[in-house]
Amino acid sequence: MQSDHTCDGDVLNQKEAIILNPDKWPSVTSAQWRDWRWQMSQRLTSIDDLREVFSDGLQDNSLIASCIRNFRMAITPYFARLIAAQGFNGSLWKQAVPDVAELVKRPHLKLDPLGEEKDSPLPGLVHRYRNRALLLLTDRCAVYCRHCNRRRKAAGIEQDATQEQIAGWLTYLTGHPEVREVILSGGDPLTLTNARLNDFLTQLRKIPTIEIIRIGSRTPVVLPFRITEDLCRILSRHYPLFLNVHVNHPAELTLEMKQACDRLVSAGIPLGSQTVLLKGINDDPNVLKILFSKLLTFRIKPYCLYHCDPARGTAHFRTTIAKGRAIMESLLADLSGLAVPHYVVDGPDGAGKVPVLPDYIEKTFAGGVILRSLQGRVVHYVDDEAEMGG
Repeated sequence: MQSDHTCDGDVLNQKEAIILNPDKWPSVTSAQWRDWRWQMSQRLTSIDDLREVFSDGLQDNSLIASCIRNFRMAITPYFARLIAAQGFNGSLWKQAVPDVAELVKRPHLKLDPLGEEKDSPLPGLVHRYRNRALLLLTDRCAVYCRHCNRRRKAAGIEQDATQEQIAGWLTYLTGHPEVREVILSGGDPLTLTNARLNDFLTQLRKIPTIEIIRIGSRTPVVLPFRITEDLCRILSRHYPLFLNVHVNHPAELTLEMKQACDRLVSAGIPLGSQTVLLKGINDDPNVLKILFSKLLTFRIKPYCLYHCDPARGTAHFRTTIAKGRAIMESLLADLSGLAVPHYVVDGPDGAGKVPVLPDYIEKTFAGGVILRSLQGRVVHYVDDEAEMGG
């Protein structure tokens, strides 16, 4: 069963296509292919699965197996077809297929680079910012991103939060009325069944001080068939609810993803995007201009461009903050404001998120500033109060 075509040919970093073994899923029907449960059950999770599906490009078996022991691998059949179409060592391959570079030891890289554990009053609940809390509902993902900053939680078997854990979270949130927003993450919350997700959201909505629910998910990208009409109806019952889609490259913007986003938006779910700046994948202003412009046509507002977190095993994905600032300067100069996300560095050891922007103030003087415009013009700007002698 072939996947639908990608939208408008926005596939950059095109490599020679990999031969995908046609016998891996020999008798799959169209209905099965579009069934998210079938996709989850058929994920590639081992080196043998990779060798069975991809004909070439794999590194040493034993080293790749070591990578998978340190951080589990899973690739849906849907995403495997996108990887194969784009080619060996393309942007999608690099994000999903283990690389021996993950085994390189870097002393400054940590298992918990953002210090989430020390800000966790209960297992799976992170309360760093006064008015919002993060809940890790599961450590399961449809596809595991090799740049994940929570890879420490994905070394063993896949697990969801227990009912006992959830009861503790609800008690904690009830006792902390200052928390007005809850972010559901993991893992990927949308890998839970409709029944479990609806049950949890119903319990969360019983806490009157919780105003906003936000979900972070890569499911619309790597398993768009999960976004069913039933799921959309469930999410729409618990508004105001926002969904941020983790999307990193234009090659991920397929017709299936667009259809999934259309269902969400039609159900009243506002969509934003979160993108990780990744070396050799999207650290190019032209790639990101295409990505963010196209996301608007999917009715997704570009929200955050995250600098890749310094998690152990991810050094090969990290570029410099100076390069990130230069990319942002190019985006600001060429894109509509609607298409420009915040560029954010998440400070290590719990320092929190810091927005980073190019500096357009050339000089300050008594009563005003000298600015550099996005087009490079030098502008003398006088403050009104100074002009009026205030």
